[in-house]
Amino acid sequence: MTELDELQKDMLTELFNLGMGSAAAALSEMVSEEVLLSVPEIKFMQKTELTNVLDADSGGQISGVSQEFHGMILGKALLTFPSEKSLELVRLILQDTVPVENISEFEEEALLEVGNIIINAGLSSLADIFEDEITSDLPVFNSGSCEEVIEQTDKNEEYQSTVLYLQVNFTIELQQIKGYVVYLLNVESMENLANSIDKYISKLIN
Repeated sequence: MTELDELQKDMLTELFNLGMGSAAAALSEMVSEEVLLSVPEIKFMQKTELTNVLDADSGGQISGVSQEFHGMILGKALLTFPSEKSLELVRLILQDTVPVENISEFEEEALLEVGNIIINAGLSSLADIFEDEITSDLPVFNSGSCEEVIEQTDKNEEYQSTVLYLQVNFTIELQQIKGYVVYLLNVESMENLANSIDKYISKLIN
């Protein structure tokens, strides 16, 4: 697995935080409330570790949105929340427009919109900074156990090499909700990402 050093990881975290800033602005407009998003850290792991990590953070049941992306890096992205937190997020998004007892019926539609905004904000930030192109397919809703959602997301062996794992902290109406963004990348994409970060850092210091 291609490893990033601490400087590369710090730079990548900053780039994703730029993307989260634009995503927060879009979500704030959607819910008519200030939304704050931040990425406190990123981690790299093998796909086999991912289920255990998500299980520990979510209690086993998750809801999420996946998207396939192509370009300078290719793979699949997954935005996921513990199931009870996803409904809480949907309630905040829908506000008083839907009775509480009916919120679960709107979970898929609301999370697809949120996932599309957040996943693409992160990818767009990378594409803009690296002056390259990344495109994504339509988002797909997934829910179930961590293992089931990961398998639904990653049916292609090509993307199983490396997992780029971000914790994303949401603050809406003073409530804290943790979500997780996972990028499943192959070896070539990891190498391209590392090389692009190095070129960007070189531009900054020269």
